[in-house]
Amino acid sequence: MMRYPASMVLPEVENRNNRYLSWVAVFAVGSFLSFYVLTPWAYDFGPALLLALTFLCLGFQWRQLRDHVDRDSLWFLAAFGFYFVSQVLVLMVHGEDISEFDLSFRYLAAGLVLLFLLVNPIRASHIFMFVGIGGLLTGGYTLYLALVENSVRVRAFDNPIHYGNGALALSCLCLAGLLWGLRAKLGYLWATLLALGFAGGVVTSVLSGTRSGWVAIPVVIVLLFVVYRDRMPSTRHWLTWCILAVVALPACFAQVDVVERRMWTAGDQVHRYFEDGLNSTSVGLRLDMYKIGLVAFSKNPLIGIGPTGTEALTDELVQSGEIHPRVAKSRHLHNQYIDNMARYGVVGLVGYLVLLLVPCALFFRKTRSEVPSVRAIGLAGVLFLGLHGVVNLTQSMLERNMGVMMFVFVLVFLWAALKQEERLADRRLEPVASTA
Repeated sequence: MMRYPASMVLPEVENRNNRYLSWVAVFAVGSFLSFYVLTPWAYDFGPALLLALTFLCLGFQWRQLRDHVDRDSLWFLAAFGFYFVSQVLVLMVHGEDISEFDLSFRYLAAGLVLLFLLVNPIRASHIFMFVGIGGLLTGGYTLYLALVENSVRVRAFDNPIHYGNGALALSCLCLAGLLWGLRAKLGYLWATLLALGFAGGVVTSVLSGTRSGWVAIPVVIVLLFVVYRDRMPSTRHWLTWCILAVVALPACFAQVDVVERRMWTAGDQVHRYFEDGLNSTSVGLRLDMYKIGLVAFSKNPLIGIGPTGTEALTDELVQSGEIHPRVAKSRHLHNQYIDNMARYGVVGLVGYLVLLLVPCALFFRKTRSEVPSVRAIGLAGVLFLGLHGVVNLTQSMLERNMGVMMFVFVLVFLWAALKQEERLADRRLEPVASTA
């Protein structure tokens, strides 16, 4: 019997294997996005399955993995790699316990999964179907909690902040897919699903009482108008339309009672913190945490004082009476930028900015594509990163396992789907190019 060298895999066998693996990948991505904020296992099952497949396929798909990584994907992977390396090196310098490295290695795992998905791809239709379902399920569960359980601030398995912000992220992804959905086959079905998913996420955000997400809404609106400024009724006046939307939509949003109460309370707590020194409120505790971060950064601006050093400093400031004792119970400083500065210094802050800005620039470039699905996924990436960047002004999502998973794997899924849409568009153009 003739034996073929490992490098000469028969094309039909290779394609069949890729097809099977792609369906498994779709299942894993679907379980993640459909239950994005509803169940804790969603953050473990899908990524764990994809990572297992990645290691399984590294041997016989290595040539394909290498061939499918283009220059843009290399930049994307480099952003993850830079953040991973910068964190690991600083943690090593500080002599941190091995458990502190867990979060950092998730960026490396996400990069490996991206390599797998570039070869065994998912489609834009898969992404938008699952985020639509996720938003719809989340909205339905929220209405059940509010109307049947009479919950004051709705939540799923975690706190209302992660529930509300995660739901708002689903809304942004649904919004990005709406214009694509109208032009797709069975467009009205797609538009209905995505509109319902969008509404479900917004309702959840409102009823969760999560203020950090509401602050991001004007930024999301600006990004939406910037991306689609060339397709507005009057391109010359896109900036005027943008300003009106930024002012009008949040103003309408603020008419909802729960939003108005939460925003008024936040303003009052800021005033009482600086005027009366009241630091026992939600906002007051956060401002005390920011104080910790800035003190930590001043002690070692280059590489911070590490997680253990930050905890020790917190205890010291509590004992001296400079901050409220309840701050010591928090696992992070409720501001990702300040948190990185405290733990990892300028190195950590630069790493986080690279993690945000490099993928955002890559996605933004794709919003200029003439391929509707590529343009829609590009917009989804831009809106998701914009939301994340603003939310993390009052949250430290990347200091929790769940927060890291919510962030990195959405980016990986979006980028993998975008590259597949580009490849399919190029293949459709090949016959035209060959006859020219």
